[in-house]
Amino acid sequence: MHADTPGALDYTTKVTRHFACPEDAFWFQARATAIPNQRSDSGRQPSILLTMQPHGFEGTHNYKGIVSSLTNDFGRNWQFPTAHKELDIRTRPREENGRSIYEVPVDATPMYHPQTGKVILTGATFQVDTKTNKDVPGGTSDVFYAAYDPKTHAWSQWTTLEFPASFPWPYKRTGCCQALVEPNGDVLLPIYFGEHNNSIHYATIARCKFDGEKLSYVEHGSEHKLDFGRGMSEPSLAKFEGQYFMTMRNDQGAYVSTSSDGLRFSEAEPWRFDDGEELGSYNTQQHFLTHSDGLFLVYTRRGLDNDDVMRHRAPLVMAQIDPQTRRVLRDTERIVVPKEGSEALGNFGVCNITPNISWIVVAKRVTTPGEKNVLVAQIEWNRPNLLVND
Repeated sequence: MHADTPGALDYTTKVTRHFACPEDAFWFQARATAIPNQRSDSGRQPSILLTMQPHGFEGTHNYKGIVSSLTNDFGRNWQFPTAHKELDIRTRPREENGRSIYEVPVDATPMYHPQTGKVILTGATFQVDTKTNKDVPGGTSDVFYAAYDPKTHAWSQWTTLEFPASFPWPYKRTGCCQALVEPNGDVLLPIYFGEHNNSIHYATIARCKFDGEKLSYVEHGSEHKLDFGRGMSEPSLAKFEGQYFMTMRNDQGAYVSTSSDGLRFSEAEPWRFDDGEELGSYNTQQHFLTHSDGLFLVYTRRGLDNDDVMRHRAPLVMAQIDPQTRRVLRDTERIVVPKEGSEALGNFGVCNITPNISWIVVAKRVTTPGEKNVLVAQIEWNRPNLLVND
C-alpha cells in the first residue's frame, strides 16, 4: 500500500472518545461488531453492537460482568451501557482451597453470524479471589459464549463450550481472540489451552457449529506451542485470498502461521518486517483487518518512543501484510491510535462496518472516574471493501 501510487488502496483515520467511566471502575476489553441491514432514521445502514466490562481501579483482572451498547449512527449516539444478568459474574462465591472464589466471563469479542442473524459473544472465564481482587494463581478457565438476538435485543445466559473427554485440559480459553464465520455457517474459533494460567499454552483452531443458540465443538486442528514463556496465547484468525492466517502471542514475541483449510497450520514463525527484522510485538495480542484488496495487521511494538508504556502496548499501529512472504511491509506502517501518556492500549478489537468503514476499538486503562476511555479509530477506505455487504 503506497498512497503515492495512483489507484492504490489507502485510508484515513479518525479517533473519537466514548463512554464516561463509572465511579468505581474503568471500561475495559471493548470490542464491536456490525449488524447489517438495520433501519434507522438516516436510512438503511448497520447497527453496531459494542461489548465491554467494568474493571475495578484496584487489583489485576478485577473484572465485573459484561455490558453492551448499541449505535445506529456510527457512534455519534450510543445507548447507555446496559448490564445484563445473563452476562454477569456467578453471583454465589464458592470456597476453594480456603479462598472465596467467583467466576466471571472476560476478554469477550462479539461476532455477527449471518446464517442465523445472531451475534455470538465468545471469551474466557476467570476465577477471581474476592479478597485480593486478582485471578487465582493456577486457576482453571473455560471458553464461554452467549448469543444476542438483534430483533429482541435479548442475550442468552452465558455458558461454557463443551469439549469431548479426549480434550482434558483444565485451562482452555478464547480470550481476546478473533474468530471467523465460514460460508456454510461453521465457526472457526481460535482457542489456547494448557494446565493453568501460567503454564505452557498451546494454540489451535476449533471448528464449531452454531444453531442460533448453542455453540458446539466439532474438531480442532494442529496444535502450536513454544517451550518458553507461556507458549502460544490469544490466537486470532483471518482469511485472505483463500488462505488462512493465524497470529499468536508469546511472552517474548509475536508469531504467524498459515493454512489452506483453516485447521492444519504451518509451523509458526516470528512476525518480521519485509527487511527481515522482527516485528517487536511481544506479550500482547495482534489482530487482522481484512480488505478485499489487502490484509492488515494491527499491533503494538517496541521502538515507537514508548519505553514508558507497560510492555510497549501503545501506540496501536497498522501495516499491510505481504500474503506470500507473511512479512509486514514496514513502509505501510501507520499509527492508528496514538499513545497518550504511559497508558497501555494492548487489549483491543477490530471489525469491518461497511464497505468503506472499519473500526479499531480499544479501552484505555485510566485512573480517573468519569473520564471517557473507549477509543474508536474509524478507518475510511478510498476503495470499497468487497468482503463486506452493503
